[in-house]
Amino acid sequence: MSTEYLKKDFERVDKKFKELKRKGEIEAIEKRLDSLEDIGINSSMDKLWAEIYHDVLELKKNKENND
Repeated sequence: MSTEYLKKDFERVDKKFKELKRKGEIEAIEKRLDSLEDIGINSSMDKLWAEIYHDVLELKKNKENND
């Protein structure tokens, strides 16, 4: 019985870790996007990166909401 308890406890902690990791990834992308916007998007390369970050951020948020 104690091994079953430990297994469930491990699963709970692992699930929480994955949630926090996803939130951390979203926050990191938001910070990158903010830094791009703060310095000003002047070049076409910066515009592409900003679009990529927006798209990835949107996908990650949608995935988090669906999980």
